[in-house]
Amino acid sequence: MNMDFRTRLREQIEYIGLLDKEVAERAGITKHAMDTYVGSRACMPAADIAVRLAKVLGVSVEWLVDGKQARPSDPNTQNDIDPDTHSLIRYFSSLSPHDKKILLTLAKTMYDTERNSVKK
Repeated sequence: MNMDFRTRLREQIEYIGLLDKEVAERAGITKHAMDTYVGSRACMPAADIAVRLAKVLGVSVEWLVDGKQARPSDPNTQNDIDPDTHSLIRYFSSLSPHDKKILLTLAKTMYDTERNSVKK
């Protein structure tokens, strides 16, 4: 399937589970500008904006613009991670360091409990 910039942008936004306005905010552009890239007008952004969008989405600017390379994976995840795990990563990354520590402690406790119950 031959995809254009708009299609690759839309697909990656959906893949990582963000809203257009979240991507726009993280890339430092307006929601209106974002709409011109993902909407029916499908304008191509300036190079510096394409670079910022690619960073936010965890892909290379080359893939986003021309699609000639295979879709790269998020450097912090694997290609086969399900959408719930992507959401969990997104939520976790927005937490304070204190809350991250609490959540990691809880997750480790749950993991250890599950592991111990399987062994019995």
